[in-house]
Amino acid sequence: MKRLATLLFLSCSVPLAVAATTDAVNDANPCLQKRAEILKEIEQARQHGNDRRVAGLNRALREQEAHCTPESIRKARAQDVAKARQKVAERERELQETRSEGKDADKLAKREAKLKEARDDLARAQQALGN
Repeated sequence: MKRLATLLFLSCSVPLAVAATTDAVNDANPCLQKRAEILKEIEQARQHGNDRRVAGLNRALREQEAHCTPESIRKARAQDVAKARQKVAERERELQETRSEGKDADKLAKREAKLKEARDDLARAQQALGN
């Protein structure tokens, strides 16, 4: 019975600890923010019984704790922004080609949707870089 109570306590306290860690994250330190994100993913994987994902995320957490610096996070986010900008430019070219070729409205709508999605991804990447 004692063992069951301990397990119950631990299963309830881990999500609370993860939530507290997430709330206490200082925006000035992106490494703490990244750590909190990984811990949240670990908890979700545990809840779904995905042991392989938990193991992979634990590995990622160890790597993050060993090598993370605010500068490395900033560089990674800047690379994400650059990739997103390239994707937007590519989607704009595709849309322009579709318009110039006089393709049907369905094809044009698909290209516009892809461009909107790429712009949304760029906005998210820029927001992450700004934080």
